[in-house]
Amino acid sequence: MKFFRNLFLSSFIAVIAANSFASASDISISSQKDADGFSVELNDPRYTKLKTYLVEMKDGDLIPAELVVPEKTRFRIVIRNIGNKPAEFESNQLRQEKVLFMKAETSVVIIPLDIGTYDYFDDFAPTTLGKIIVKGKE
Repeated sequence: MKFFRNLFLSSFIAVIAANSFASASDISISSQKDADGFSVELNDPRYTKLKTYLVEMKDGDLIPAELVVPEKTRFRIVIRNIGNKPAEFESNQLRQEKVLFMKAETSVVIIPLDIGTYDYFDDFAPTTLGKIIVKGKE
C-alpha cells in the first residue's frame, strides 16, 4: 500500500511539474534589444516586482549569450534548461550557482551592479560562455 501511495505521489508531482513548465514555455522571449540598447525583459505575470530576463540553456548553448542591463538596478534572471542534459548556471563574479535538470526552471536575483561585464557559463559545458553587460542609463 505504501508503495502505491509513493508511486501515486511521485506521478502526481511529475504531472504538475510538466504542466507548469509547459505553461511557462508558452511565454515568448527575444534576444533583441529595446530602443535604449538593453535586453528585452521577460513578460511573465509571475515576475512583476523586478526587471526579469530569461536565459535558456540547451545542451551546451546559452540563449541569449549576452544580456544588457541597466546599472545599479536589482533584477532577476529566470534560467530555463530546455535541453536533454542537466545544466549548471554559474557565475563566480556574481556568486551564483544553480543546477538544473532537464526541463527545469529556476531564478536568481542579482544585486545592483556597477558598469562592466560579468561572465556566466554552463559548468557542465565549460566552453559555453555568456556575459551580462551592465551599462549606464542614458
